[in-house]
Amino acid sequence: MFCGAQISLYPMCDRFVEVILQGLERVREIKQVRFETDDLSTCVIGPPYEVFQVAKNLFQGAAQTGVHVVMHALFSRGCPGEPDDPICTPCSPESPLATPELLDLRSLPLSNIVVAAQFSLYPLGSGTYMETIYRQIQEAKQEGTYSKGKHFVSRLDGDLEQVFGTVYNAFQRASSEVGHVVVHLTVSANSPTAKKST
Repeated sequence: MFCGAQISLYPMCDRFVEVILQGLERVREIKQVRFETDDLSTCVIGPPYEVFQVAKNLFQGAAQTGVHVVMHALFSRGCPGEPDDPICTPCSPESPLATPELLDLRSLPLSNIVVAAQFSLYPLGSGTYMETIYRQIQEAKQEGTYSKGKHFVSRLDGDLEQVFGTVYNAFQRASSEVGHVVVHLTVSANSPTAKKST
C-alpha cells in the first residue's frame, strides 16, 4: 500500500535555502520513497510510515536551526486518479486497510522541539465520514496532543514527535475505515508569536 504527500517548507528568514538544505539532510537516509520537486512543493510517494518520516524529519531538521519555520503538507492514500507509476497502485475507495500500523506515542523519543499544528482529516467516499473524523479527534485527545477545535481544523500542540505521531495515527486509523483518505497539515515551530503568548 502506498500513500503520497505534497510538502512545502517555509523558513521565515533570509537564509531560507540554508535552512531547507539542513532539513533535507535528515531525509536522505529514508528509503522506499520517490521524490519529485518543483517550485511549489515536493511530492513524496511510498509506504505511509516512510512518507510521514520524510515530512517529520524535514521539518525537524529545519526547526533545529532555531528559525521560525512552517510546513504545509497534504497526505493522501487510495486516490483512484493516481496510477502514474508502478509504485502508485491505489486501492479502491472500498478497500480500507485490514490492520493499520500505529505508533505508541508514549514510547516515542521526544525531540524537545515544541510545535503547534492544525490538521483536517477527509475520509472520502464514505457516508459516515463525520463519525470517522470524530473518532480521530477523540483519539487525539487521549494521545494528549489535541488542544482545541477551530473552524475547519483541529489544533494540536506538543513535542514534534508526538504531534506528527497523532496525525500519522489518525491517517492510519481512518484508512482502516475507508479506502481514500486525505489529511491537510500545517505545523509551526519557533514562532515569535507563540513565545509572546506564553
